[in-house]
Amino acid sequence: MSDVLFFPPLPDRSRLLDQLFRSVWHFLPAVDKLGVLIYPYAGDDFALLDSKQILSMAKAYLSRDFDPAIADYAQLYEQKVVFLKAPELDISPHILTHGQNLKGIIVWDVSNEHVVSAAKKIAEQTGAELIWADPFAVHQETLVVIRFVYQFFAQSELECLANQSYKNFTNYITKWKGLPISAYGNGPTLQTIIDSGQHPGARLRAVCNSTITDPAALEHLKPEMLFCGDPVQHCGPSLYAGQFRQHLAQAMNEPDRLLVTQLGYVPYFRHVVPSAARDRVIGIGNDRRPKFNIDVTKEFITASTANIFTMLVLPVVFSISNEVEVYGCDGMSFQTATRPWSHAHEEDYMGKMAVTHRVHPGFWTRNYEEEFWSYCNDMEEIIGQAERSGVSVKSITPSYVPALAKRHSLASG
Repeated sequence: MSDVLFFPPLPDRSRLLDQLFRSVWHFLPAVDKLGVLIYPYAGDDFALLDSKQILSMAKAYLSRDFDPAIADYAQLYEQKVVFLKAPELDISPHILTHGQNLKGIIVWDVSNEHVVSAAKKIAEQTGAELIWADPFAVHQETLVVIRFVYQFFAQSELECLANQSYKNFTNYITKWKGLPISAYGNGPTLQTIIDSGQHPGARLRAVCNSTITDPAALEHLKPEMLFCGDPVQHCGPSLYAGQFRQHLAQAMNEPDRLLVTQLGYVPYFRHVVPSAARDRVIGIGNDRRPKFNIDVTKEFITASTANIFTMLVLPVVFSISNEVEVYGCDGMSFQTATRPWSHAHEEDYMGKMAVTHRVHPGFWTRNYEEEFWSYCNDMEEIIGQAERSGVSVKSITPSYVPALAKRHSLASG
């Protein structure tokens, strides 16, 4: 078993608990493969720290910004956490004890050049990998850590995970192949469809992201496929992500309903869905390929993009059907593309996202105009590619996304 060091030394109890409980979530799939998580501590109250007490009474110590379920998972780490007294950056004496089994160094603060230099020195001494995971500076620190967690798995285990997903996926594809599909985004027009009781479209239906948390939408649309894959809002340690997973677990009580996500998130979601639904959590790998894959039955991998629709939803539905209707992908004018959910009311947006701003501040330091422009280009490319292969694509609701605006059509049902 291998150990993980957190660096630099945590300056106070608040920072220590923050990193500890993030890790309880991040390392959950690999907890049985861990040696220990090592937390050097520079606070003057070191003598008062008791890892067993903190883990056994995690509900009392866990921040309200974190998923409450993390307190339950904390019990699994009782023999897996070590606090070290380390008032200085130089922790060489401790490296003599723990360096031999050190697999990674999670650098949780990259704001100081002396810290970065010291972390690199430890890595050189031990051969451990450096994981830059400062939540204030790194755009997707959760994703960075999750990728590292998978290094605790043997290649055969990862291949088994992928093959299992592919087998389960193809079983459903066989039943669904050739049926028309309605794919739903999360724009305001989706709510209009639900409120008006409008016919939800074709035989098969796919929804994504926040629609999974809306019981009224699920009741009206009755989707066979759910899609999600955001490392912060769906697979992160925050309260918001935890609430999302609670809704996801409830949605997956519906028999024969699939969840399609990124391959690396499968073990995390299988922890939270009902046991009867675990085989229906399907993970598809992705990479930075130059062309979209619109038939994942031939190669079970998609092109990596920043949007769930172009990375997962459309590649999957194009693999199933030659008749695709799109609803609720409203987009927004380029002038107002200043943040995600710009078309939502300010109070609603901040109410949903405020906790993730506190837990993942680095995630929100983004160029939203550039992201939306890239999304629009990706939509044009993947839809055009599908049409050239014989797929009919219609946007049933109005959209600012050019690829959908020019394919706008009246509802079929």
